[in-house]
Amino acid sequence: MAFAQYLLPALALAGAAFAQCSNSGTLTIASAADASQLASCTTYSGSVAIETGLAYPMDNNGRQQVEVTTVRTITGNLTVTDAISLSSLSFGSLRSIGGFELGGLTVLSELSMPALTEVSQLNFTALPALQTLDFGNPGLTRAESVLITNTGLSSLMGISNLEQVDTFNINNNQALQNISLQVTSITGALRIEANDGYQSGLTTSFPLLETATNMTFRNCSTISLPALNNVTEDLGFYGNTFETFVAPNLTSAGGLIFVDNTELTNISLPQLTAINATYQIANNTQLKQVDGFTKLSVVKGALDFSGNFTDVQLPALTQVQGAFNLQTSARFDCAAFDQLSTNKVIRGKYTCLGMRTKPGGQGTGSGSSGGGDDEQSSAGQLFANLPVAVGGTLVLAGLLQIIL
Repeated sequence: MAFAQYLLPALALAGAAFAQCSNSGTLTIASAADASQLASCTTYSGSVAIETGLAYPMDNNGRQQVEVTTVRTITGNLTVTDAISLSSLSFGSLRSIGGFELGGLTVLSELSMPALTEVSQLNFTALPALQTLDFGNPGLTRAESVLITNTGLSSLMGISNLEQVDTFNINNNQALQNISLQVTSITGALRIEANDGYQSGLTTSFPLLETATNMTFRNCSTISLPALNNVTEDLGFYGNTFETFVAPNLTSAGGLIFVDNTELTNISLPQLTAINATYQIANNTQLKQVDGFTKLSVVKGALDFSGNFTDVQLPALTQVQGAFNLQTSARFDCAAFDQLSTNKVIRGKYTCLGMRTKPGGQGTGSGSSGGGDDEQSSAGQLFANLPVAVGGTLVLAGLLQIIL
């Protein structure tokens, strides 16, 4: 059977007057006859749903196509879920939607919204065959929230020109290799995680972003935030593969967290002066020096460092309101931080330990300062392996016991 393509509301007569149409409920489209109710509408005041069991002709591959050409605005939601034979969806004139939800469309490979610029919520879930978004130029520029998960998208062209967004969550898109967004502010949460199953690493760029509320990055190979000035809650990096992170204009953050970034060798935040919650650096196995925080003055939460670093420089530090935990597997001189604890710059519980077999986070370890795992007793005795010159030759002394 030859494939018959239906154009839905091209059924309207030429010259017919377009109008605003309304429906207090949801217009459910299961057939061309249902969709003809949109034929005379430029604005539809209500919601539209495309039925799971579409009564549309199938092509030779058992696929269905739906195309709507007239309506420009849907004030409510456009919802298409579990239409398992739908391979192509097109709204040629649609400019704005309240909410836009696509879910469980396992063969959907073509999505054409060339005039779309504004949605309230965009929610795309379980679209494994969808590789591109045809949202035209400039594409989507305004959205309150964006969720894209478990799709076949290789790029986010079509939403990369977003100027405003509240929440932005992109996760588990195995073909996605690049995210670049032009927003200047994100007022809610940004989460980017578990994309790019090819292991080449997701590259992420927010060249204009100045302020954000809460940001989480996982499994990224590069992260570029050149204009970022302030993050009011947490800025967290977990399990990424970038070697260097630089945020040249960041001045303050709620919490700042670097955990399990196995290739990380350098962090540079030269303008950062205040961290208003937890400051954590943990299990970044290639990070040997923490010296890119030259202006950091205040940590209002806990400072919690663990790893195998040999040097930590915080020259401008004047206040740590919470606990201070620094543990490393390398030999480490705690003297500078001992002095900060003595001077009450560090106000919470103080721990600084080098030569730890298993350096741990806050709440692990014992005592306040010292060397290896067996070099500090619970009674407060400090044992240090000290280099001692004997006969002009430097040898390792045994255990030198200092009774405090």
